[in-house]
Order: sequence, then structure tokens, then C-alpha cells
Amino acid sequence: MFKVVVSDLDGTLLNKQHQISSRTRETVRRLVEQGVKFVVATGRHHVDVRSFRDALGLDIYLITSNGAVVHDKQGKLVFNQPLPTDIAAELVALERDPSIHLNVYQGDDWVVEEELPWLLQFHDESGFTYRLVDDLKQESMEQINKVFYIGEHEKLLKIEAHLNQRYGDQLNVTFSLPDCLEVMHAGVHKGNAVRAVLEQHGLEMSQAVAFGDGMNDFEMLSMVGRGVVMGNAHDRLKLALASHEQTLSSDEDGVAVYLEQLFALQGVDVA
Repeated sequence: MFKVVVSDLDGTLLNKQHQISSRTRETVRRLVEQGVKFVVATGRHHVDVRSFRDALGLDIYLITSNGAVVHDKQGKLVFNQPLPTDIAAELVALERDPSIHLNVYQGDDWVVEEELPWLLQFHDESGFTYRLVDDLKQESMEQINKVFYIGEHEKLLKIEAHLNQRYGDQLNVTFSLPDCLEVMHAGVHKGNAVRAVLEQHGLEMSQAVAFGDGMNDFEMLSMVGRGVVMGNAHDRLKLALASHEQTLSSDEDGVAVYLEQLFALQGVDVA
């Protein structure tokens, strides 16, 4: 039996309203009561994710910024791998279509150059918001954990190809959503972060089951004992992991339904 459950947030543990349903919350609580460890692994910022840990009412590990940052159950920072300052500066200065929005996760901040009120709907639950600056190129490039570009998928594909050609294995460039291209230090991904957390507890990747819906979940789903793809996952992930099991969509409580069957949880109370 698996001893660890790892889950992405958006499009996986969270529904389209960016909330954890009562059924999912109760299922996770039952698992933890049985001694199963639960880990959140997300591209979101660590400040943003604290509210979801509070909503679950559990002390759990938080893997954030796609694995660049890890906090333990007490909220203590145990791992942080920012981008090299010179590369971060180049990513910020990258020429791009004016419709592509630049975002930076730096330390405890989310930094942007323009107002993006429509993006804040993803953070209604936490109240996490960005810090607006006139010109990111004039800001410090220290402690930047993630640079991400938001816009039309076809335009982001061109940026992805350029970055992969320019930097090769110096960076991890991946899509969390079709309209969100994320860039981290080489070797930074959820899979490596999950492995580091499990090693602290004397556990192996084979003892973990994980859920995800985006290409930023690819390594994690490939490395654990059982990687489960969400029904609403991007086609690119479904094709890349064609032999992996799938569950229902996040709006159908796909994670909860799968876990209830896997761990034979009966009579989950969703009142």
C-alpha cells in the first residue's frame, strides 16, 4: 500500500472555482488519520498556498514554485533553489509580444509590471496579490525562484522553443497551463522535490502516488510509484503519459474518488 499521496493544486485538487471541495477535504483528512502522508506540489507561490493548507486543517509539506521552494509541516523553509541572477535578468529582459504578461516569484513576493486584475481570481481564497513595479529590469535579480509568461499558447510555444535552444539544460521550461509558461533553475521540478521530501522520512518514490494535470507535473508523475493523470489534463500531458492511469476531472473530485477506491475509504462524510 502507498504511504504518501502527492497532489498538484490547480486543475487537480482544486475545482474550477479554485477551491477544495468538502468531499476532497474530508477524504484527505481520513487518509492522514490513517497515517498516510500528504504533500502538496504546485507551481503556486508558497505564501499563496498556506491558505489551502489551512483549509485542509492539516500539517503537510508544501512544494511550491514547481519544486524551487519546499516548506516542512511547521512552515519552515527547508529548500530553495532560485535562478542564477544573470539568467534571471535575461529572462526578465526577453523581447516578447506585448500581449505576453511577465511575472516573477521573488522571495515572498509576486512581482509584475502591469495591473493584471483578472489573474487575481486564482487567489480569491488566499488573498495573495502581486506587487506592481514600473520596470522589472531595474529590480534586484536575487532570489527569483520562477519567471513565468502568460498569454496565447501559440506565442508561448515560440518562447519555449527559444529558451530551450538558448539555455539547453541550464533551465527547466514547462507549461503549467496552456496559457502559462514557467521557467525555473535546471533540475528544479516537482519530481526532484518530492524525492527530497520522501528521503527525509526514509521513504522511496515507489511508495508514493501522485496526481497532476499539467506538463509541470510530468516528472513527478513519471517518478512516483503510481502517477495518475486528471481527466481534465492538457492533451500534451495525456499523450506524454499515455500508459498512465486517469481519474475523473477536478470538478468531479477526481483525486478524492481515486483515493477512496485505492485506500478503500467508505462512508466519507461531505456534510
